[in-house]
Amino acid sequence: MSTMSKDSSQAKSGAAAKPPNYKRLTDDDLFRHSSQYRFWSFVPDQLRQKRTELNAQAVNSVEQDLRNFITEHKDQLTEEELKVIEEKAVPVTVDEEVKLVNFYAQKVQDIAQRLNLPTEVVATSITFFRRFFLENSVMQLEPKTIVFTTIFLACKSENYFIGIDWFAAKTKGSKEEILKYEFNLLESLKFCLMNHHPYKALHGFFLDIQVVLHGKVDLKYMGQIYDRCKRRITNALLTDAVYFYPPPQITLAVLMLEDEALTTRYLELKFHGNNYGDDATKETEKSTEETGISISFERLLSMITSCKDLIKNSPAVPVEEAKAIMAKVLYSKNPKVLLNKLKRKHSSEGQEASAEKKPKT
Repeated sequence: MSTMSKDSSQAKSGAAAKPPNYKRLTDDDLFRHSSQYRFWSFVPDQLRQKRTELNAQAVNSVEQDLRNFITEHKDQLTEEELKVIEEKAVPVTVDEEVKLVNFYAQKVQDIAQRLNLPTEVVATSITFFRRFFLENSVMQLEPKTIVFTTIFLACKSENYFIGIDWFAAKTKGSKEEILKYEFNLLESLKFCLMNHHPYKALHGFFLDIQVVLHGKVDLKYMGQIYDRCKRRITNALLTDAVYFYPPPQITLAVLMLEDEALTTRYLELKFHGNNYGDDATKETEKSTEETGISISFERLLSMITSCKDLIKNSPAVPVEEAKAIMAKVLYSKNPKVLLNKLKRKHSSEGQEASAEKKPKT
C-alpha cells in the first residue's frame, strides 16, 4: 500500500496520523528526566563514596577543632582529662552516621503519622530528611534539629497547608527553630521539591493485576494487599532502595514481599501471556514499536528480587545504639561536656568516700 493510500485510510477511519519519530512518553521517561533521578539516584558505590567523602570532610573539621581545644587548654588539662578526650571525643564513622540518620528518619515518620498527615506528606518528610543528610553530616547539624523543619516543609511541598503556629503547638517545637533551618533544608535539596513516590505505581499495578488475573484473584484479598503494601512502601523509604531503584520496581518488590507467587504469576502473564513455559526462549523479551524499549523478564525479576532483599534486610536501629552514637557526636563536637561529666564523676566518688569514712553513731 502506498503512503498516500495509508494516509487516506487513516483519514477515513478518523485516526490521527502519528508524526515522524513518534515515541510515546511513559512514566519511566518522566522519572528519568526528573530532578529526583538526576540528583538522588545512585549505584551503591556512588552512594558509598558520597557518604564517605562527606564524613571525611566533617571528621577533618571536628579533629581540627579538638586539636585547637587541647592547645588552648593545654595548661589546665590533666593527663586523665587528655586521655578521656582521646578515647571518647572521637568522630563518628560513615556507618554510624547512616544508622543515626535512619534512626531519626523513623522519628520523622512517627511524628508525621501521629499528626495524621496524609501518606504522601509522611513519605516526603522522610525523603527530605534523608536527602538533607546526603549533603550534610550529623557532625555539622544534629539530626533532631531538622526533624520538625522537614515535616513542615513537606506539608507545603505537598500542598497540605498548615500554619506554623498550629504546627509548633502540636509538635511542641519552637516556631523560630522550625523556620530557622528551612532555607538550609531547601538549599540542601537543591530547591527540587518534586517527588516520585511508589504509591502511584502501586495503584496502577493494583488495577492491572485485576485485569491480567481476572477471575483468578479475590478482590477483597487484593484490597488487603493494597493497604499492607502502602505501609510497606512507607517503610521502604527508610532504606537505600529509594536511591538504587525507580519507584515502580520498589512497588513490585513490596508486592513480592506481600505475595511472591501472585506477583510472579502476574509478571509472567504480563510478559509472556498464557504460553509461559511452552517456549520461554522465544518469549524472553517484550518489545513495542511505540516505546522502542526492550524489557528482559529475567533481568527485571532479578532487580526486583534484589530490591526486595534490600528492603527486607534493613533492620531498625536500636535506641541504645542510637544514643551511643549521639553521645559520640556530642563529645567530639563539645569536649567540655565530656570533661564536666568526668568532674561530676569524681565529685560523686568523693562524696561516697566521705560518707564511708564518717563514723557511725
